[in-house]
This record gives sequence, structure tokens and C-alpha cells, in this order.
Amino acid sequence: ERKKQRLHLTEEGRFVLGYAQRIFDLGTEMADALKDRPPEGRLRAQIGLVTGTPQAIAQSLVDYLFAAFPKAHLTVREDDLADLEKELRAHRLDLILSDTPLSGEAGDEFISRLAGRVPVVLAATPMLARKLGPLPRALDGAPMILPAQPSQVYHQVLDLLGRWKVKPDIVAEVQDVELARRLAVAGRGIVPLNRETLKARHSIGMLVMLPSKPLGVYEPVYLIARQRRWLNPMAERALDQFRL
Repeated sequence: ERKKQRLHLTEEGRFVLGYAQRIFDLGTEMADALKDRPPEGRLRAQIGLVTGTPQAIAQSLVDYLFAAFPKAHLTVREDDLADLEKELRAHRLDLILSDTPLSGEAGDEFISRLAGRVPVVLAATPMLARKLGPLPRALDGAPMILPAQPSQVYHQVLDLLGRWKVKPDIVAEVQDVELARRLAVAGRGIVPLNRETLKARHSIGMLVMLPSKPLGVYEPVYLIARQRRWLNPMAERALDQFRL
């Protein structure tokens, strides 16, 4: 209908548009499902990692998928959650690994599964650890490397320091967990790391966990997929069974 020199959908038009959008979306989903199931039988999956995802956690997911699907072909990309959500919505991703679930209106369109809550510990080089006294008082004025916002760990660590009433010397705020680990290995300061990263082979002997009571700080890990008529088999298996 023309109103004030502009065209507007009628009520019937809006009704039809809803069906049309679902039809086109289902067609896109079908094309992606066919691409993920090529004739030679080698399953494919596209995985998105939220920027700053610890490599040890990402590798745990990739290792799990290769163990479950030895001949799989994986494509892994890293971006912020908003852009990954758009890619997932457009069926260009099958699965997202994130430290936060999708909420609000998107919550009904997507599946979010909590894969685990990985404990966070304080770590430093053996040399720096020997110089420190008992925690938490030893953290006063001590060099510290913090995860940068919007990390879920960032606010938890700040709250912990506030409860302990200590003020370390914050020498860096780093979004990339691997860079933060490397800075700690270089002796730049104490770093809060999730236990999976500290247990990784490249950290053994280079960093030690500082003795203290459990911090009560955790890094949540979520798997997110879009609601679909037929989920990618690898995404479906990970949602159902992958746990940290």
C-alpha cells in the first residue's frame, strides 16, 4: 500500500514475509548442511573462537572433535562475539566457543551449553615465587599481569583483590592469554591463569602456582550453536558431550 509516497506492506504482506524469511533461511541452512557433508564422507565444521579464548581450552575442543571424528576437516577462526554471532546466524559457522552465553532475544534462536568452569590460579616464575611471602599480603605492590576487559576473569580478580585489601602493581592488562602467559614466563609479573593453560606442556617448569586457598575465580566455557533442523554432527556431539 502506498502511504505518503512510500510503500508499506499490508498485513497479508507481513504474514507472507515471515514465511519467505524462513524459507530463505532454511535454504541457506540446507546449502551449508550439504557443504558439511561432502560426497567423499569427510565431515566439515566451522568453529568460531571469541577473541582472547585461551589456546589450551580451544585445543581441548579441537582434540575432542578429532578424537570423535578422525577424518574431520575443521576451519577455526577468531573474532569478537558480536561478529561470530552474525556468522552463526548466517550459517557460516557451526559452533562458537565463548566465555559468555548468548542472551536476550538471541537466546531462543541459539543453543548455549556450559562446557565447564575452569578454576583460575595465580602463577609466576619459580624465581619470582621464591621472593614472595605468604599470600595474599605478598601481593601488595607485587607486579601483576591482568586479563583485559571484557574478560569474565578480569572483574572476578579485581573483586578478589578488593576483598583481600591488597593493591598489586598492575604492569599490563592483556586480552590474549598466551601473551599474558609469555610475559609471566619472562618474569614480568604474577598472572591469573586458568588451570588448563597452566597444565599445558609449554608451561610446565616455566610457571608455578602460588600457594593459596582456592581463589573462587573461574573461567566459564560455553558452546553455542544455532537452532537448526539438522545440526552439524560435530557441533551436535560437542554440545552433548564435550566437557572440561
